[in-house]
Amino acid sequence: MKSEGGRSRVTSGSLMALYVCAGLLWLWAQEWLLAYFEVTEPQSTRWQISCFVVWLLATALAGGWLHRRKRGAERLRQETVQELELVVRHAPAGMARVHVGGAEIVWANAKLAGWLGRSVDSLRGQDFRVLVPVDDPQQVAQLMERLLDGSSDHFQVLRQCVHATTGKVTPVLCTTSRVAASGAHGPMALVCVLQDLSEMVCARDAMHRSETMLRMALEGSGNGVWEWDAREGRLNLSSGMSALLRYTGQDLARDFDFLQRLHPDDAPLVRLEVEQALERGNMLVSTARVLCFDGMYRWFRARGQAHKDVHGRLLRISGLLADQTASREAEERRRLAAAVVDNTIEGVIVTDARSRILSVNHSFVRLLGYSEAEILGQTPRMFKSGRHDKAFYDAMWASLYATGHWQGEIWNKRKNGEVFPERMSLSAVKDAAGVVTHYVCMFTDISAEKAREQQLEFLAHSDALTGLPNRTQFARLLGEAVERAQVTGRGMAVMLLNIDRFKDVNDSYGHSIGDEVLRHTAAQVQSALRAGDVIGRLAGDELCVVAQSLNARADAVEVAERLMAAAGKPWTTPDGLSVVVSVSVGICLYPEHALSPEDLLQGAHAAVYGAKSRGSNAWCFFHEDMTQAARERLALEARLRRALDLGHMRLYYQPQVDLATGRLVGAEALLRWLDPEQGLISPARFIPVAESSGVIGPLGIWVLNEACRQGQRWRDQGLPELTIAVNVSLHQFLLTDIVGATTQALTESGFPARLLELEITESALAEKPEEALFVLNRLREQGLRLAIDDFGTGYSSLAHLKRFPVDLLKIDQGFIRDIPNSADDMTISSSVIALGHAMGLKVLAEGVETREQLQFLQQKGCDCFQGYYCSRPLPAEDFARLLEKERAGLPQVEVQLSEADLGA
Repeated sequence: MKSEGGRSRVTSGSLMALYVCAGLLWLWAQEWLLAYFEVTEPQSTRWQISCFVVWLLATALAGGWLHRRKRGAERLRQETVQELELVVRHAPAGMARVHVGGAEIVWANAKLAGWLGRSVDSLRGQDFRVLVPVDDPQQVAQLMERLLDGSSDHFQVLRQCVHATTGKVTPVLCTTSRVAASGAHGPMALVCVLQDLSEMVCARDAMHRSETMLRMALEGSGNGVWEWDAREGRLNLSSGMSALLRYTGQDLARDFDFLQRLHPDDAPLVRLEVEQALERGNMLVSTARVLCFDGMYRWFRARGQAHKDVHGRLLRISGLLADQTASREAEERRRLAAAVVDNTIEGVIVTDARSRILSVNHSFVRLLGYSEAEILGQTPRMFKSGRHDKAFYDAMWASLYATGHWQGEIWNKRKNGEVFPERMSLSAVKDAAGVVTHYVCMFTDISAEKAREQQLEFLAHSDALTGLPNRTQFARLLGEAVERAQVTGRGMAVMLLNIDRFKDVNDSYGHSIGDEVLRHTAAQVQSALRAGDVIGRLAGDELCVVAQSLNARADAVEVAERLMAAAGKPWTTPDGLSVVVSVSVGICLYPEHALSPEDLLQGAHAAVYGAKSRGSNAWCFFHEDMTQAARERLALEARLRRALDLGHMRLYYQPQVDLATGRLVGAEALLRWLDPEQGLISPARFIPVAESSGVIGPLGIWVLNEACRQGQRWRDQGLPELTIAVNVSLHQFLLTDIVGATTQALTESGFPARLLELEITESALAEKPEEALFVLNRLREQGLRLAIDDFGTGYSSLAHLKRFPVDLLKIDQGFIRDIPNSADDMTISSSVIALGHAMGLKVLAEGVETREQLQFLQQKGCDCFQGYYCSRPLPAEDFARLLEKERAGLPQVEVQLSEADLGA
């Protein structure tokens, strides 16, 4: 039998006891055999000898067999001991036998002694715990307790072997087991086997360093590592991916769905690239926009490789993810910058630090005429114009060296030799060390700008059409002339020349011919000036002359007549058409009439109106009454504007009566000015001022609105409906939106369009018949009634007149006033009535004041009339009484004629 450790449990004493027992048993067996076979005395000796021989042979065989077994066991033991000794001696691990109590080393192998820098013999009796220390003694104590109480048969801890001479530390893994010191029940001992972990620790440190360097490289490059595990369907992401994707949660792999976060425009291409990479086994390279966790799309580039098993099944895909947003934006900025440079209208040159040209843009080639190949490697000195001296260039480079920038105007030369001005900006480009590496020059051709400046300079002081000094320059020259006259005491005159009927020239021949006539007239007048005289153009058809050094009025008249004669010279067109104009001259003398330049000009303006009142080609001296009249017109204009704002304007209404029945059919709205100081001001006084000043526009709109509002108020009161006629001035009809104003007035008031009648003068229709026809058609589309006022006083063409969509002709009161005393007026009135009826129009006579006039109009078949015979114009409240009378069915006037009247 053997013990658990492989050693036999049969001792020598056991064998001896076993042999004695076997001998005694044999003796008993011998006695039993003798008794069993009933051996007699003589035979017993022989039987005993035979049994002894058998015993002797049996024990000899048993002893031989046991000796043979012992020799085999000894030989096996020696081999085992030898093997164990070789293992202990040559094993790569350190070994030691240690007592349990004081941890003294019983024996140790050479490997352990080498690590400790000692001999094997010197280790015996040394404290193992001191020579091979452990990091955590408390942990070792707990493990030792478990080993000794049988809870475990070994334990492992990390220890350090410190070389006694060099101090080198060898990290080891110590496996400790318990054994008996000697005999089956001898004292416990420990066997410690130590494995060298130096290479493992070095490999681990190297791997840790590699991982650290790789992590730093990835973090430094801004890349993240990703891996798709196809077998487990799991996405593994590095820590750097959170920063790339702006993720702040706890589990990026769970929350990140790549396909869902792809930009919709990029998703199809990415899927195609992935499929192709998997199919062909190529490297996956894909760039797309991904929705980050901050809600922003950013550009990323994914690079990866698929890994498959031997059967071609996909195991995983791993790779890197890099944020390309900044690089793409930078590339886009570079592309845009390059596009801007290439397409800018400014020429751009880039040179090196030695001013050698490296590149130019398209505008440079266009502006200077050189091709890029002709100038690369050259210096900008080849563009010098020769207009700048050395000091100019020295100052330019001094500024560039001092500030790194220079900007200014410079003249350069094109390839064809043309010298041109340019506005140039030159900048130095420096590297991180502050050393100039390049120069960038941008320039713009300012030839056109210089030409415009010269033109503006000319226009600032000269008239563009005639080349004469303009109003501003003439005022300056006039001021200088007045200053000289004050010093010398000599007289002078300011003469304003206004071309007579110049509007007729423009209307007859066109504005281009009118300009030529004006230019010709100005040249003729300028050629007739004396030495020292000054001429300028003040307005469209106004020229002004300063005649200096005059002694008397006769001298001024002589100069004026010479100028008038020069202006009267005909101008002939290239087609042979001769155009002759005349001028009216207003003369204001210094110092007789005025002393200041402003007063002299004002006096000449006033005087020219006096000259025009005498007919064409006349001159007139200024007198104080002219200025007073002009001042009164200006004052009246200012008061008229205030009156409109303050509500001083009123509408009066004059009845329009049917000649057949005497009943009220309409009313003409007439404007009145109720001034708080002067009372009612005559329309003949303020209407011309309103026409000339432009106030007639807002004034006409007020009349239109007020007439519609009043008409609707009468309707709301249940009074009979009637047509309200409103006069429209020439300015309002042709120069304002009369259609829009009428629509607004009707809409705001609610007054029916069929009850509103607009009266347009015949002259307004003759002024611009085509434009008038367009406006009248738009008004008729609204349902208005249209009337031609003062018919017979204008010069309208019947061919045009029949095209106008009018409803009523109004005979001017000038043709009614002298009936029946004027045969001409009676003939004209009869013709107008007949013409109107022939054209299907109603006819109304204005200014009827007598019974005889009424009888005549009835005899000629006139439809309606208005005038003092029926009523003067009345305020709205008084006119309402006429409407009450009409509602009662009473005629406004008695229109029944007797047979005697009809006979007359």
